[in-house]
Amino acid sequence: MKKSIRLRAFAPVLSVLSLAVAVSVQAQGIEINPVVISASRMKQPLSEASVVVDVISRQQIEQSGASNVTEFLDSVGGMSVNRLYGRAGIDASVDIGYLGEAGSQNVLILIDGQRVTGADSSGNHFAQLPMSAIEQIEIRKANGGVLFGDRAQGGVINIITRTDIAQSVNLSFGSFGYQKQDVYLGFQSDQTRGSVSLMNSRADGYRQFSESDQRSAQVRLTNSSDLGQLSFFVRGFEESANLPSYLTPAQFAADPARVGAYPIATERSGAATGLKYLRALAGDDLLSIDTFHQELNAKTYDAIKNTRTSITPEYKTKWLSNQLILGGEFADAQANTDTKKQVQQQTQSLFVQVFRPITLRTTLDAGLRIQRAESLFQTSSGAASTSASAQKNGGSIGALTQLTDTSTLRAGALTGFRFPNADELYTFNRTTYALLQINPSVKPMSTQEYFLQFEQRHHSGKWAAHYRQIVATDEIAYQYNCGVVGSVAASCNSNLYDTKRSKLSLSSDWRVSAASMLKAHVDFVDATISNGLNAGQRVPLTPKQVVRVTYEQKIGSYVAMSSLHHRSGMMQASDQTASNPKMPSRTVVDLGLRTEFSQTLTGSVWIRNAFDKSYYDYATYNGLYPADGRGVYANLKISF
Repeated sequence: MKKSIRLRAFAPVLSVLSLAVAVSVQAQGIEINPVVISASRMKQPLSEASVVVDVISRQQIEQSGASNVTEFLDSVGGMSVNRLYGRAGIDASVDIGYLGEAGSQNVLILIDGQRVTGADSSGNHFAQLPMSAIEQIEIRKANGGVLFGDRAQGGVINIITRTDIAQSVNLSFGSFGYQKQDVYLGFQSDQTRGSVSLMNSRADGYRQFSESDQRSAQVRLTNSSDLGQLSFFVRGFEESANLPSYLTPAQFAADPARVGAYPIATERSGAATGLKYLRALAGDDLLSIDTFHQELNAKTYDAIKNTRTSITPEYKTKWLSNQLILGGEFADAQANTDTKKQVQQQTQSLFVQVFRPITLRTTLDAGLRIQRAESLFQTSSGAASTSASAQKNGGSIGALTQLTDTSTLRAGALTGFRFPNADELYTFNRTTYALLQINPSVKPMSTQEYFLQFEQRHHSGKWAAHYRQIVATDEIAYQYNCGVVGSVAASCNSNLYDTKRSKLSLSSDWRVSAASMLKAHVDFVDATISNGLNAGQRVPLTPKQVVRVTYEQKIGSYVAMSSLHHRSGMMQASDQTASNPKMPSRTVVDLGLRTEFSQTLTGSVWIRNAFDKSYYDYATYNGLYPADGRGVYANLKISF
């Protein structure tokens, strides 16, 4: 009982401490103002963005010692990562804004501005891009529906790939048979710049029957001439993994590393290619045409092939005193199973974004998107086809005000939407999840968001308060009992309820001295169901408080690092009635040490889950999915 009381008291104490420290200490520091794209679909300094965007540099990723993108994202405030099968990130889901169980379906993942999610609800395959190919990660913590279309209601993660001509090799190894090799080779010849990135990773896994292998590669070329800039890329990946299934609470208490009731092997692969043309016109006008094609293959219970082909034209111009962006996105996506069940979805979008300076310190922006989706369904080969169509509109308005030379206020209102994914339009076997028949009655989900952020900068760093309110209607969620379909007990997805979420984030970034740095981020979340039989209940998989604290201390040529991640208890997935035991709170501590052996050789060692905490990030009515126990991991980077 005493331990539980201490943990509950820990979060508010840390939040008050982090803010008090940030506003009371002054020291020398350097402010970094990186260029971002995700805020407005055009390059602009972060300080000029009207929405909150976290920018993660390649150096930060490397210094974190993270073995993959999902592991790094778990350290970012204002969002959560639920990993079903350990640190390799297999079937991990990312949630910005704490939307809960459907969070990963309401976060849009982009690579260089192109969506990489499939037409179905399969997890985000972060392994399809080598980590060495990443230049920076932009995390837009606001609805991105106007600029990027559906599935962006929680936010947008845009992974920007490298174009420099450096060469490096990253080697990693650690507990549970983990090893990874990641290579980046950049080159330049006359007007052509290019790179090759390669990654190979394998792990035995913390649990029995959890071995995984991941391989990916990317080739990127850019040619600049008087006629404009032409960029081309091609990438591919393969992933095989054993999924050890869930455990009962009793099994977890006895041995969290054991195999579960329904273990199964899975295989995923995919390839993507794209061509982008960029040309500067008279004045500051800019024309771009971006074409993209992707194929994703997954085999678990069924084999499913996802394809997506899109073309995105954009035109940027100045109109009177306004900066104007006009664009469209035209896409064809398909999700076909080996039993000939298929959904084809064609979407057409038009959008406009306007930026207008009001005063020297205040800028307004507004946007509008119209998107139409037409879907065609077929339950089996030769079966009659059925169709459905829907149209949704999204709008946004934002304001950025420089209150003083060191303080900024951001505010806005946005609307967004999400069309049902391909597999959300089927009923499926509630035991094996095999698709049964079409369920086209699921309507698009809609949201309204209001946000406000205040940021204060100091010589020693900065602190900020960020508030988001998201009201969702016709929220699409998993429904366990959907009757009997062909003598099989069925589950499905449906528009279960409306919801309301309020989130307050307090953060500070403080350089204590020339040799030490402290960062803290605290999220307070209120997420409830608004209507229906379960009105007033908490949205599943949403915590009430999340605390992240990191501290770095330079000691000679070494840097000692420690991080603490506390998350309060959550309702289990799909438990809208709050009838199952709540997932308990957990506090996880990581410890690390990094150094530069020379200008070309750097290394780090990390102890993950240093106190060997037994916990789980995900649980359903039938069981829970254990997280990894304590492990030691080492990283070595060789630059040429």
